[in-house]
Amino acid sequence: MAKKIYAIKYGCDFKNNTEIRNIMVNTWAECLALVKGVKGAQYKSFESLKEAKEYLSEEKKLLKKGVDSYPMDCIHVYVDGSYNLQSEKFSYGMVAVRDDVIEYMENGEAEDNSQKQLRQIAGELMGAIKAVEYAKLIGERKLVIFHDYEGIYHHAIGTWERKDSSSKEYYDKINSYINKDNMEIIFVKTDSHSGDIYNEITDSYAKAAIRVALTDAVDKYLLTNTVKVKDDIVKEKLLSIIREKNYHKVICLGESL
Repeated sequence: MAKKIYAIKYGCDFKNNTEIRNIMVNTWAECLALVKGVKGAQYKSFESLKEAKEYLSEEKKLLKKGVDSYPMDCIHVYVDGSYNLQSEKFSYGMVAVRDDVIEYMENGEAEDNSQKQLRQIAGELMGAIKAVEYAKLIGERKLVIFHDYEGIYHHAIGTWERKDSSSKEYYDKINSYINKDNMEIIFVKTDSHSGDIYNEITDSYAKAAIRVALTDAVDKYLLTNTVKVKDDIVKEKLLSIIREKNYHKVICLGESL
């Protein structure tokens, strides 16, 4: 069995009270001493020096939908957040798509208004966490997250300062999925309210969770187009955010997937 090399992107040397960045060590004991107890520690083991060096040199890039290419062979998940001025609660929406078929929809609202100062941002971050949780639940190890809030990407890789509990928790959870569960996450930025139907559906579903007035973007799209869904469960969720006159534009594929 080949001897493993441990590459550490981010850790801490507690003995010298110094931050560790982009180093390689030869044993798990050495690696553990530099990553244990470090929030957001980033590290992986490899069987070749070449792979370890590539891991340390790679930088995640924020891709732009319509400009950059991204994987098509995995689940695509759209996330969004909303905020209700009256209740002072945020919500999230999450829509999972595979081969232009919506296979899952989920939304939810905050239990209280303790994070009202963040407005919809807390919901955006929660939606991204739910996206990764869903991918893991169905056995996927790679997913593309589409988002219109740029912080989804920057708070995940640590390029933005984390000043509140939501962004700190988000960073820790996302990096735990990446490092401990070997999840591969590709971030793709979409423009809000630009006509991207899945982004519009996600936006409306997030709003519906906290009873915020919906836009007519989804209904306008359905005037001349259809949307495919995996089953009746997803269909019912989609019907809840569109007008009855457009119900027939939602095509349910049943168990044919």
